[in-house]
Amino acid sequence: MAQKTEEKSIWDKVGTIDYRIIYVSFLVLMIIPVLNPINIPVKVSPYGQAYYDKIMNLPTGSVILFHSWVDLSVWSDTGSILIATYRILWKIPQSQDITIIIYQSSSDGYVKTSQLLLLPYTDQYSVKPPQWRLDTYGQTWVNLGYFPNYANEVALAGFAADFTVTGTKDYYGTSLSSIPAIQRVMARRDPTTKINMYDFDLFIWGSWGCTDPDVFVRQFWTAGSPAYHTPMLFMTIGNCVPNAMPYVGANKPLVSFIPGAGGAAELELLLGYKGDGSKMADITDLGGVGTVTFFILGNIAFFGKRFLEKKKE
Repeated sequence: MAQKTEEKSIWDKVGTIDYRIIYVSFLVLMIIPVLNPINIPVKVSPYGQAYYDKIMNLPTGSVILFHSWVDLSVWSDTGSILIATYRILWKIPQSQDITIIIYQSSSDGYVKTSQLLLLPYTDQYSVKPPQWRLDTYGQTWVNLGYFPNYANEVALAGFAADFTVTGTKDYYGTSLSSIPAIQRVMARRDPTTKINMYDFDLFIWGSWGCTDPDVFVRQFWTAGSPAYHTPMLFMTIGNCVPNAMPYVGANKPLVSFIPGAGGAAELELLLGYKGDGSKMADITDLGGVGTVTFFILGNIAFFGKRFLEKKKE
């Protein structure tokens, strides 16, 4: 005589979902944003808004020093910040007469920046300048190329006092002294024979070294006589937020900072495009949706089964 098998309740079925279904569900949720970012609504934080506004609202005639920071070991978390920052810079209207001086402090930054600047603008990773910038290279912007001063206090101190000591030519091998934009920046303040941190209205830089804000604040804010007090924007990873926070605020060294791809998604939202920041934010959000969904189903199955057993007693 065949043994009668007990029919499983709906709670048993929910509580014993095949683990392969769970894995496939998460895989699908991770793949969707990679193929086509959903751009799940992101709320722009005060830090993201302040970062964007500081660049866009600089007074006419300002000069920006931009550390085109690339570290390929953390590119997945910070590359989208760099790309978004470039796009904000290139969005500044020509009428504002903003001069932008770019440099890289690492070998991978030197190589990667030159690649990004050449990509067609239709490419999602392109940071190609607008045509009017391209037509006025050396007058409205300069790419200095490799200036080895990354988080080395001695090198940074010398760079802050006169960055022409660190390098004498731009990326293309042109002598800095013959570049109109460099000549104009030199002439802004005495002495007119060198460029130092007094000559810049904004310094944008990046690092994933969480103690580096201390170094840059010492050399670009408190150093100098009188102190340089150069306003800064900081690109970094999420882990460095606690180290950056003491320096952020009104009348403090850091006007704002962007922590990782999640912060980059805010800049992309302000710029109106979907990049890797949006993808990473979507992956995180959808992964959270999947986790919460299966957590709820598991609890429903557990308590539903207990309720059913009590009802049978």
